[in-house]
Amino acid sequence: MINHNYNYKKSGFTLSEVLITLGIIGVVAALTLPVLIQKHQKQVFVTRMQQTYSLVSNAMMSAVAEYGEPSTWDGFGSFDATDPNYSQNHSDNMKKVATKYFKPYLKVVGEKQEGFQYTMFLSNGVSLTFYPDGEFNSDQSSFNITLVYIIASLNHNSSNLFNSSRDYSRKDLLMQFSTRSKDYRVTFFRGDWTNDSVENFKNDGTYGCNRNIPKNKRLYCGALLFRDSWQIKDYYPW
Repeated sequence: MINHNYNYKKSGFTLSEVLITLGIIGVVAALTLPVLIQKHQKQVFVTRMQQTYSLVSNAMMSAVAEYGEPSTWDGFGSFDATDPNYSQNHSDNMKKVATKYFKPYLKVVGEKQEGFQYTMFLSNGVSLTFYPDGEFNSDQSSFNITLVYIIASLNHNSSNLFNSSRDYSRKDLLMQFSTRSKDYRVTFFRGDWTNDSVENFKNDGTYGCNRNIPKNKRLYCGALLFRDSWQIKDYYPW
């Protein structure tokens, strides 16, 4: 007679083993996920900003080829600083510069005008805010626009240059071009044009790209990234 009374031994995980495994997975995820997220954020920031700098630089060269040197462009020159519409006039001038000399060479999906500045929103998800700078005459009655700042922003920040919401090491980068420059290039903000060293960009006491400087004043971070071939080094204040 065949005996069918086999003894089967059931195999599987106990509840405690499952909980321990899930706990280990949770700990590993908690340790690695922030690192992966930060790495992705850095990659997005660098890729978008490098692409945007290339787009703006190419637009600048195309505008110079078509319209000549920037000192002759509409929107530049000397303006009445006593005019009650002084702020609006600056914004209008930036609109002229942005829409006539840059917009035709960029894929623009939106625009905004406020304060002293004018903002365009690009199809790559980055906004460009054009902001004027220059110098007053001796009696402060007129202002001569000789420089335009172009603030590239990942989060579409269209506020002014030093607004507390600015973060020039993770969200924004400051580009510029001057009517007095003879090479007509878009460059990154840098105070001392005779010193383009990494140490200068890192350690400047006012606008240096380091953790001791407020995020809305780390204006040298763009120059530092460019100097480091668009790589975020260990000393970068992420």
